[in-house]
Amino acid sequence: MRLPKLTGSVLSGLHCFLIAAEQMSFTRAAEILCLTQSAVSHKIKNLEDSLEVKLFIRQPRKLVLTEEGKRLQVVVAQNFGDIAHEIRDLKTLELSGDFNVAVPPTFAQSWLLPRLKRFIDKYPALRFHLRTRNELVDFQTESFDCAIYFGNGKYPGLYSEKLMGESMLPVCSHEYALAHELYENPEKLISCLLLHDAAPWARAGRNDEWQYWAQRYDVTLPEAGCTFDRADLSLQAAEQGIGVAMGRNSFIVEKLESGCLVTPFAMPVQSPLNYYIVCRREMAMSPRIKAFIDWLTVETEDMKDA
Repeated sequence: MRLPKLTGSVLSGLHCFLIAAEQMSFTRAAEILCLTQSAVSHKIKNLEDSLEVKLFIRQPRKLVLTEEGKRLQVVVAQNFGDIAHEIRDLKTLELSGDFNVAVPPTFAQSWLLPRLKRFIDKYPALRFHLRTRNELVDFQTESFDCAIYFGNGKYPGLYSEKLMGESMLPVCSHEYALAHELYENPEKLISCLLLHDAAPWARAGRNDEWQYWAQRYDVTLPEAGCTFDRADLSLQAAEQGIGVAMGRNSFIVEKLESGCLVTPFAMPVQSPLNYYIVCRREMAMSPRIKAFIDWLTVETEDMKDA
């Protein structure tokens, strides 16, 4: 393939190609780009002519990327993402503007929100936008500045910094513990209903937390259980006397102090995963992200080895 000149037409065609490749549909790409379907098809044809290579195999009611198209999609997505993030960084060299952060739902509700006012008060010119999700962020295509993950810290191509560790142990209501004779009797769990966070971390199984704890203490667990898509829901279910939940220390401190939950046996286990702040490598030293990391470092100072 001979190197084409990056004219406005080629750049426009590359953007159109990227959207069409992501959607695998000229019609859906046209809707996103506010163009007609024929205009999208024309742009792609002109791009193929300029590059002298076929990018799509057009089948009835279906588009298929050629091998060349697959290679170009990867390169264009990466470089368009780099350009978009660099433009955003140039426009927000000061601590102002939109700041988009992705955080696991229960971490956001139980840990971050009670502290967030201190960050917002410290940087009033930043417009903080919080989105909750258990899935990992695609920093190439999504406009998040950074994210907080509960994981192993290994995120290829990204910058990650440990915020704090985590420990976990079973919790339930006092009434449930009495009814099931749980105090100092972990073997009684076999007759209890276990409450599972179905997505404790990305790509986790529904009972991974419980199994990890049980293996540490050689405790037999019942097969029956209820699952929830958020840890705070499993904890609320435990408060209601429905069963026994696996509680992370950072989520249950206040509930234990208030008596809403109890730990029927003092058998904590250090979690194999930790909390990390994650972002694109080239964004790690941007003023906004650095300010957020510095603030989080102070807030988690007493919990790094929880």
